[in-house]
Amino acid sequence: MKNLVIAEPAAHDLGGIVDYIALDNPIAAEGVYREIMKAAQKLPQFPGIGRPGRHPETRELVVPGLPYLIVYEVGPETVTILAVFHTARDLARVMRDRMMPS
Repeated sequence: MKNLVIAEPAAHDLGGIVDYIALDNPIAAEGVYREIMKAAQKLPQFPGIGRPGRHPETRELVVPGLPYLIVYEVGPETVTILAVFHTARDLARVMRDRMMPS
């Protein structure tokens, strides 16, 4: 089984999602966080569970029952979550901007 790593931008994404939902409903925010993490925790054991990503060498996992997408990459020993997005966002543009060298 591989290790799971949540990259800093993905942790920021997740925090933003939870904070936004918590403004109206803290209990729902906790539930969304739990469901996203439940889906993410399957990745080390089943890294091929997601579909091929829109950005090269990435994969995308739709969070069951929620409009969120986990973008990740699979390495020899780790699965790294690169981003967590609401499906209404322009994922291709945001990922392209994130993956470009500074």
